[in-house]
Amino acid sequence: MKMTEKTKKKSFQLPHLLFLLIGLMLLMSILTYILPAGEFVETANGTSEYVQVERTPVSPIKMLLYIYDGIANSGFIIALLLTIGGAVEVALHTKAMDRLIDFCLYRLRDKSATVLLPLAFMIMSLLGAFCATDALIAVIPIGVLFAKKLRLDPITAAGISLLATLVGFSTSPTGIYIAQGLMGVQMYSGFGVRMVNMILCSCVGALYVTIYAKRIAKDPSRSAMGNLEWQAELGENIELEERHLDPRDLLITTIFIGQFPVAICLNMSFGLGAAGIPAVLIPMAVVIGLLHGMKINEIGKVFEKGVCGMGFICLIIGLAGGISLVMSNGKILDTIAYYACIPLKNLSSGFAAIGISMVVSLLNFFVPSATAKAAALVPIIKPMADNLGISGQLATQAFQIGDGFCNIISPFLGWTIGGLAIAKVPYQKWVKWAFPLVIIYLLMEYAILVFLGSINWV
Repeated sequence: MKMTEKTKKKSFQLPHLLFLLIGLMLLMSILTYILPAGEFVETANGTSEYVQVERTPVSPIKMLLYIYDGIANSGFIIALLLTIGGAVEVALHTKAMDRLIDFCLYRLRDKSATVLLPLAFMIMSLLGAFCATDALIAVIPIGVLFAKKLRLDPITAAGISLLATLVGFSTSPTGIYIAQGLMGVQMYSGFGVRMVNMILCSCVGALYVTIYAKRIAKDPSRSAMGNLEWQAELGENIELEERHLDPRDLLITTIFIGQFPVAICLNMSFGLGAAGIPAVLIPMAVVIGLLHGMKINEIGKVFEKGVCGMGFICLIIGLAGGISLVMSNGKILDTIAYYACIPLKNLSSGFAAIGISMVVSLLNFFVPSATAKAAALVPIIKPMADNLGISGQLATQAFQIGDGFCNIISPFLGWTIGGLAIAKVPYQKWVKWAFPLVIIYLLMEYAILVFLGSINWV
């Protein structure tokens, strides 16, 4: 017993997420003094050329000032999170999804984990593929609800919601259109290949989560959470009673889930930008509350509760944004991109495509924005791809792979960090659980890149 206690005391623990991100920001600040400063400039023939510039180091004192800028620049996602927090709280307050899940669990009984978890994963993955936005952080509570009903841990909850949406985003047949445009490839071309790839990756993810969930169901002590404290939130294990489908519960759930693709489609159709999502979510929260029989003031109080619960998550997202600001203002971001791309010049087409993907993966940890990475890297990647005989389509696919899968474990992506906070999964526990799957995905995708390169995919 004494040895066990001693071991526990000596075991390494990562610092709280707040201090982890501040530590990473400090590291980037130090690197601005060490790495050469540089940036890409456009040449007369329209290509980009890397040039070294005067060093502009970001001091630790100045670094702290970027915390505010990071929060201010994250206004888009913060506005989404605050709105989503309120809307989700109203929907959960109705217990409509609880009862609907109970109905499904009763009908499926012993097959619930085998059927419901893969089905939920595939649905979430499709949402991530075709409605990819930070707004999908709103589906995390659905995953939490699923996991609690099945008496599974928070990692399972994040697996069928956060992981699934990120896998869908990483393999989206349509979400790569910006990189395609910059690469000179017809937008939305290669849809069939990417659709098959998305389904394949979604099946792998669903299998990974389901196998883990079944293991936890048999022996909760094998949870990747490392303890059984999560069981305290499950409550008593109540025997399932016969449930009947309530049309009102189905309507509320349909409105709740359907409002996100509707909001995104409206944004795309009318160019509303971020404004369209709160414009849809707040009225729909009122509609959901009224359908449940809530009074207006009650809806307001419940909505307020949900908004308050997002406060710390918003701060964390702002800190992650501050790290990127330190790198860009310290002028080391383009330097890292340039020197990372140099070794690719000596590789064959298939392996060069893998190298491109690795470079994008590296930068993805510091610049989660796909648009920002595309703007920075495509001008470099395109001439390299042309010289190496890599088709624009293959280079675009390499970019997508590098841009997507590392998001699953990125400490700088608001979608990931915010989702884990909602699911109550410690970041270090998530990385330990998800990292093997990320490696599996990358190896799969690298093999696909080599195959597509061998058949000259265009």
